[in-house]
Amino acid sequence: MAEMIPNQVPEQVEALQKEFDEFIYLASHDLKEPARKIVTFGDRLTKSLSNKLSAEEQEYFSRMMDAARRQQAMIDDLLRLSRINTTDFKKEKIILPELVDELIISPKTDFRYEVPEVVYGDRRQLMYALQELIRNAEKFSPEKPVLRLMSKSIFSTVIGSKGLNSSRNYAYLILSDNGIGVPVEHEEDIFRPFYRINGRGEFPGSGMGLSITKAIFDKMGGAVWAEKTEENGASFHILLPST
Repeated sequence: MAEMIPNQVPEQVEALQKEFDEFIYLASHDLKEPARKIVTFGDRLTKSLSNKLSAEEQEYFSRMMDAARRQQAMIDDLLRLSRINTTDFKKEKIILPELVDELIISPKTDFRYEVPEVVYGDRRQLMYALQELIRNAEKFSPEKPVLRLMSKSIFSTVIGSKGLNSSRNYAYLILSDNGIGVPVEHEEDIFRPFYRINGRGEFPGSGMGLSITKAIFDKMGGAVWAEKTEENGASFHILLPST
């Protein structure tokens, strides 16, 4: 029986991950077209049959269309996740205050920030990841969300605990909110694809947003994790290369 050379293990794991990512991409791409047709023709039938269906039948049709749109959103998010793992990211200088100023914030949200001047990574991907965290915080907050994106100093031990190079320089950001918070037992699981703490009816969404966000930060050589705040709400901790 042939023995596996230790140095070959990471290479084989990387090759398997690449094959898996390619499979997810192809499967998601192939599923996208039939899902789109279901939604398109379903919309047409809804309009043409609107005066011919009973109230109960209309309810069934509405539920069917909601399920089809959820399926379409899940396929789109799977496709986005697979593209992150198979796409080369840029490493560019990012003026972080300028990027944060471009984020879309709800008019009802009290949002303030204090961030470092420069980080390095893919600007477009970082914009998407931060926007997703903002959107997530607003969704799970009350009618008047209070969001703070602040910079803090960090110890090398924390950097090392996230599997990063502790000799490298990182910007450390914390996005905190006044929402429902994340129970300690779910702090890691919420980054898994399709994982949900609350029911879909209470908080809509595909359950993929945080998975995509984590994949982006990981690909940029950073990290993201969740912690419960001392009071109400949740805090998302972010590490980004600053050199």
